[in-house]
Amino acid sequence: MTQITGPRDEVFTTAIVNSSGQIADRPAHLERMKAHAKRLRISLPESFPEVRAAEEDDQLVRISYSSASGWGVQHRPFGIRNEEVDAISIVAPRWNTKTNGCKHGDWAPYTDARIMAEKAGCDVALFVHEHALIDSDRGTPILLDEDGTVWLPTQEDGGVDGITASILEAQLPDAGLPVVRGRLNERLVARCHELLVVGSGLGVCRIASIDGETIGETTVLSKRCQKIINQHFTQEATWS
Repeated sequence: MTQITGPRDEVFTTAIVNSSGQIADRPAHLERMKAHAKRLRISLPESFPEVRAAEEDDQLVRISYSSASGWGVQHRPFGIRNEEVDAISIVAPRWNTKTNGCKHGDWAPYTDARIMAEKAGCDVALFVHEHALIDSDRGTPILLDEDGTVWLPTQEDGGVDGITASILEAQLPDAGLPVVRGRLNERLVARCHELLVVGSGLGVCRIASIDGETIGETTVLSKRCQKIINQHFTQEATWS
């Protein structure tokens, strides 16, 4: 196996595959992968690899490409999903403007962050940069403010442009929950009514505490987001 040493050694995405071999939101995942490959100066082939079906229920599949070793496809089961979780906060890993926010070869800081959370008896690590919440080890943070506005971090701050977060961003306004992108600073997080982390692997997880401090007081956003995502996965157009 080729050793991955730096951001420009690999580009990848993690999606959901079903028992028929169909991938959820395949075009969105592949378009993001192409965009990230361009930023990382990786020449991505025009044809993408075949992905075998999940053995039973839906599974996660990591699709990667390395200039040295070509395509890689790895299946794994879901872990935590659609649950209430506890989180720790850590300083966000940083590279450079083009690399920050990409799914790239130097992914060890994200894996290490998850391990740190588990060693602390928690489930998720939240990444903080310049006193603002920008990302997590496996998903995108979404916050419900006291005025009913839903906040997502800006991609300019260095978080990954999440597929699940984009689906929710498009549909939450129809449910009476306006969405804005901005800085999820300490004050906004401290006063929030609810904080979530969403992603292909996590689904929609409500954050119960950060660093041992209880956060939020409602389940309005998590219930609505779970309903949107559950409906999304029942639609035939989602799978290809």
